[in-house]
Amino acid sequence: MREGQSAVTRRLDYAPPAFWIDSVDLTFDLDPAKTRVLNRMTLRRNPDVAPQPLRLHGDELNLSRVLLAGQGCSFRMDGETLVLENLPEGTTPFELEIFTTCYPEKNSKLMGLFMSDGDFFTQCEAEGFRRITYFLDRPDVMTSYTVTLRADKARYPVLLSNGNLVDEGDLPDGRHFAKWHDPHKKPSYLFALVAGRLVAREQRITTRSGSDHLLQVYVRPGDLDKTEHAMNSLIHSVLWDEARFGLPLDLERFMVVATSDFNAGAMENKGLNIFNTKYVLAKPSTATDG
Repeated sequence: MREGQSAVTRRLDYAPPAFWIDSVDLTFDLDPAKTRVLNRMTLRRNPDVAPQPLRLHGDELNLSRVLLAGQGCSFRMDGETLVLENLPEGTTPFELEIFTTCYPEKNSKLMGLFMSDGDFFTQCEAEGFRRITYFLDRPDVMTSYTVTLRADKARYPVLLSNGNLVDEGDLPDGRHFAKWHDPHKKPSYLFALVAGRLVAREQRITTRSGSDHLLQVYVRPGDLDKTEHAMNSLIHSVLWDEARFGLPLDLERFMVVATSDFNAGAMENKGLNIFNTKYVLAKPSTATDG
């Protein structure tokens, strides 16, 4: 197989995962040269699968620590895969903590966590999350995410992830944090993180069900005058989903972020869509709806 060519995964070879992840709590200390990621997971065995080791996907990660229920444990590496044996039997949940580092400014693949014009972005479809932390990076493993982002406040004043903003504040040494929680289970390829110097067009709406929501379109400062069409499209989309399908917006806010270096047209992450600027930014003086 040629270098760089992806391995073939055939639908007929599908086997269910040997473990489920009930929840994941991620803490990021964002730094372009060396970002630290603390991953605390609650897992349990899948009772419908014969007992086997836990195999967590990884790609170009620097592994620093693995703890099982707060204690050191044995593990081995199988290529880029982290393998753990001697885990609790039965379906009793257990806690696993993994501490890794990655290197966003050197990530030229634009998959996982990478830098674009000095800001942090992620692209996890289809298998980019394994470049952020060791995980069961497959679409049939769904879990709820709590994400804490910490970074220099002057350089990265905006810290975004999926879900609802549950806490934020200042830290020593000119740093700050934002904590996000997405109560809806999702696969790892729908995870998103954005941090940088961004500005937002904001609009509050009230849905048919009577709930209030904040809609935001984030861009770099010079692009703010090109976001009206995107906001109007977002408003109509949210209202149409509820009117047509009875599906009201299930988060407190919905965010769209535009960046010029995104490696696809768009990625519809849960509650935090990331677009390439050429597909979402426009103003009447330079573009038509058509």
